[in-house]
Amino acid sequence: MHGEIVTVTTKDHLRLHGLFCRSEKRQMVSAEKGSIDAAVMIHGLGGNFYSSRLMFHFAETLKELGVSVVIVNTRGHEMVNTTPWAGRAQSVGAAFEDVDHCRFDLNAWADFLVDRGFGNVMFFGHSLGAIKSLYATAHEPHPKVRSMVGLSATRLSYSSLIDHPDGEPFRETFARSESLIAEGRGDDPIQVKFPFPTWMTPKCYVDKYGPEEKFNWMKFVGKVNIPTLLMFGGLELSDNLAFAGVAEELEELKRGWNTLTIETIEDASHFYSSKFDEASDVITRWLV
Repeated sequence: MHGEIVTVTTKDHLRLHGLFCRSEKRQMVSAEKGSIDAAVMIHGLGGNFYSSRLMFHFAETLKELGVSVVIVNTRGHEMVNTTPWAGRAQSVGAAFEDVDHCRFDLNAWADFLVDRGFGNVMFFGHSLGAIKSLYATAHEPHPKVRSMVGLSATRLSYSSLIDHPDGEPFRETFARSESLIAEGRGDDPIQVKFPFPTWMTPKCYVDKYGPEEKFNWMKFVGKVNIPTLLMFGGLELSDNLAFAGVAEELEELKRGWNTLTIETIEDASHFYSSKFDEASDVITRWLV
């Protein structure tokens, strides 16, 4: 995909990079009750702006509809990265990330699009990027963000995982993280088994998955007052521990919230492998 490498600086002085791709059509499309002319596209856990086939595919879908896009890094890009922060190079990334700070990242990218002349912005996130889109909009809404698409928002729910029959990888990792925090080693990255084998600090893990459930999107999705499309793969809802309890609650979510649309792509995985076209069709119908 051709575009312009761009940067933003968040309000807490972290520099982030992205790829800006202007649509040749430059027209607004309707998103249910809103209209958009540009989108911020947000990666999942440990992702980035330059390597996601999924993000590139949906960016092309949006551009064909007349929506310009910026595919972005958040401070959680890669598992560990070195990024300029307040004039110093610091180690950040998914292993160290405080998800609460996503509102600084996403709103900086929304500001970038506004500065480029766009006035009706959409957040478009996948996995943890979908959670970040919901969280930022619920807790620090940007005045120019008019709608949202969230693909496969995992459920960061301690209560649904701790007693789950298949939850041993989570229970083991969480108990180890708490023990290391008690020993004063909460900032030392460890290998974790859930949601998949990767690296994360114990403090980050407990903050993300702890009993307070700060980032369980089902607890704050009702605060999102813009047209929102949430999409899931049928396979992940039935087989993926990270979605424990989601399928049972989707119908309840639909009731009484006329700005929310929920769609499931049958036989689609978390990354929509071989289902890109079906997912694009759903997004296109919702937007136009």
